[in-house]
Amino acid sequence: MKNFFKIIRWLYPGLRIKRWIGLLSIGLILILIASPHLAETRFLMRIAYAVLFAVGIVTLISGTLYLIKSFFDAIYPHEEKDLIDIIYEKRLLARGPKIVAIGGGTGLSAILEGLKEYTSNISAIVAVADEGGSSGRLREEFGILPPGDIRNCLVSLAEAHQLMRDLFQYRFTEGQGIKGHSFGNLFITAMTQVTGSFKDAVEESSKVLAIRGKVIPSSLDWIRLKAEYSDGTTQEGEDKISDEVKPIRRVTLMPSDVHPNPEAIEAIREADVIMLGPGSLFTSIIPNLLIKQISDEIAKREVMKLYICNVMTQRGETDGFTAADHLEILINHSRDNIANCCLVNSGRLEYRLLRKYAQDKSFSVIFDRERLQNMRVRVFEADVVSKENYLHHDSAKTAKEVMNIYNNYFKNK
Repeated sequence: MKNFFKIIRWLYPGLRIKRWIGLLSIGLILILIASPHLAETRFLMRIAYAVLFAVGIVTLISGTLYLIKSFFDAIYPHEEKDLIDIIYEKRLLARGPKIVAIGGGTGLSAILEGLKEYTSNISAIVAVADEGGSSGRLREEFGILPPGDIRNCLVSLAEAHQLMRDLFQYRFTEGQGIKGHSFGNLFITAMTQVTGSFKDAVEESSKVLAIRGKVIPSSLDWIRLKAEYSDGTTQEGEDKISDEVKPIRRVTLMPSDVHPNPEAIEAIREADVIMLGPGSLFTSIIPNLLIKQISDEIAKREVMKLYICNVMTQRGETDGFTAADHLEILINHSRDNIANCCLVNSGRLEYRLLRKYAQDKSFSVIFDRERLQNMRVRVFEADVVSKENYLHHDSAKTAKEVMNIYNNYFKNK
């Protein structure tokens, strides 16, 4: 009796299912009626039954396709694309390489935007040492991990409607207590309170935004970043490190025995591609690699391990750094074989933008090719820079180059 009522529920009005079941049934009935008479000896009768059989086939196929579309529209509404395009895209992306992208800040999120067009098997491992801005305030007030970089990566991987993505990135410009906060940060904070776990909050937010892939905090521990400068002085707090504007000798985590997120370790072990950067060298990329187990797992892997070098130096972090300097610092903070290839921009940088950056003491990173090659990494150069208002990596061009390197040099190894 219980199963009977379950069947009856499929006939409820408004489901847009009964009509297609009816059409499908009519097609099946026509086929059953016509099939036994296809060998009819009388010519005209045989033609009539053949036509009836053909109509039944067309009706059956049409009913089936419309029924599938009705189910699909209810479960996965998508106004911009046809059903066949969505199915093809889903299947194609599911066969894409497993990419682990490690970093934080705007650099990582920009690359994810491009990579999601090639594969849905993306794991973004994100640093959780941020203490500035909205993230820092929420971290201090609610005792949660900083949500800002997590939010940016979620939005970059999102398939949700543009309005939902804009909502997550919306920043309040007024209002006591909420001025300066982004809606997405507040949403993740509220979700942490509801679920009781930052990890669960990120997973539930991923569902809301329907992301391709996963966003994984590199650790679920409370972390602070500490910098030691060339003159022996130190500074604590990710947001304060670049304020000193003097050469950084080394950064460390507090506490030193940080536990990795098990999901991050699992993703690294399964990866076909491990990508480091782009992003702030000392405060976005390296904090992930200071977690010993993460560096160890990356070093063990014999897969494509690509460091994407920044286009511009960053004041207070990488003043005067060449491309080789970036990679050398990365290795010194982790393992010798943390990367086996490096991507450097060779695209022309617009003069008007260079002047704009020079005002903030930020200059183009010098490409010292020979020194990079002597570091036993395969060096790739390509035009991957954006030609818009900022000299950042262009998400589409960079993702395309990452996939070219993988397909041409690492895929079948």
